Amino acid sequence: MMNSEIVFYKGNKLLKKTAKVINKSMALEKTKEKKLVRPDPYIPSDKLIQAVQFAQVLGRPLLVKGEPGCGKSKLAEAIAYELFEHTGDFRKYYFEWHVKSNSKAQEGLYQINHLERLQEANITDPLVRRSTKIVLKKNENEGDYIELGPLGKIFQLTRSMDPTLPSPVLLIDEIDKADIDFPNDLLLELDKMEFTIKEAKNEDHKTVKIIANQNKKPLIIITSNDEKRLPPAFLRRCLFFYIDFPTPEQLFDIVDSRNFGGVAGEELLSASRLFSGLRFAIETEGTASKNITTSELLDWIRIINHYYKKKEKLFDIESNDSVSNFVNEYSAALAKDDATRIMFTDMTKSATVLNNAIEKYKEYVKKAAKTPETI
Repeated sequence: MMNSEIVFYKGNKLLKKTAKVINKSMALEKTKEKKLVRPDPYIPSDKLIQAVQFAQVLGRPLLVKGEPGCGKSKLAEAIAYELFEHTGDFRKYYFEWHVKSNSKAQEGLYQINHLERLQEANITDPLVRRSTKIVLKKNENEGDYIELGPLGKIFQLTRSMDPTLPSPVLLIDEIDKADIDFPNDLLLELDKMEFTIKEAKNEDHKTVKIIANQNKKPLIIITSNDEKRLPPAFLRRCLFFYIDFPTPEQLFDIVDSRNFGGVAGEELLSASRLFSGLRFAIETEGTASKNITTSELLDWIRIINHYYKKKEKLFDIESNDSVSNFVNEYSAALAKDDATRIMFTDMTKSATVLNNAIEKYKEYVKKAAKTPETI
């Protein structure tokens, strides 16, 4: 089990916290106005924690890569919860920007509500017209009809928030989905942490600038699935970390922290090891275009918990038929394409795949036996 000291930079102070799992509790938290659901537990490696710390100290974005399902998109939320849980509403200091294939960098800075402008142009009563104006959020004198995007909002927040709090957190998710111009169009904004709103003028008739507090630069987590190569100029402005797929013991920690109930302890660890063995077999012998990920493991365990009848063992690793029957029984939660479905339909006919999965399972057991406290 991992036991890491989490150290987040907070201005001139360090917040130190020893924990096995970030935000392990999944209870509902009540505030004066609403209930907030805590994010799912997130178990970082020591190296990932270090990468986050470096990004905080340097004030640079952290670019995170890894295969789908490894936890890239959940990292930023887990960090925000860890830093701001004590405020009662960590989401006030956490923003998300989910990039799509047609996304433009401008959307993250600000957008102009042209519909509102058109509607006001058709109103003749000046009193009504004034009441319908939309002003730049947080600043009544900086322009009408302007809605800040996630990057604009977090820049402004750094200038208005309690100075004793740490920097707010922004997730820019799947940046590689957009075209090549998208990251290039953010170079200046990420480098200087500021941008101009050319359509808006202040009281001095100067173009409005949105500037982040340089002493409290936001912590920006950017994720990529490597669908497209990112430009070198963009990469130079980021720190980089690749999240490896979890080991069987780390998978056990992830599932155990969700507190699903039912299958637990050694049986849950066995299921995690078999899952890792199946991943290896699919990668080396299977024809599936997509390997199974942590997301499939969580679904798998939920299904097993629902139907499991408290047998002595989930399966007998010494019996190929036992392993095959177990996988087949719950394979619907694992198969994400037709090739995987066919392979799982009758693993006794996929002897090489089944044998590889079992051998890998045994290898994990032997390796864990040499390492104390695997559970």
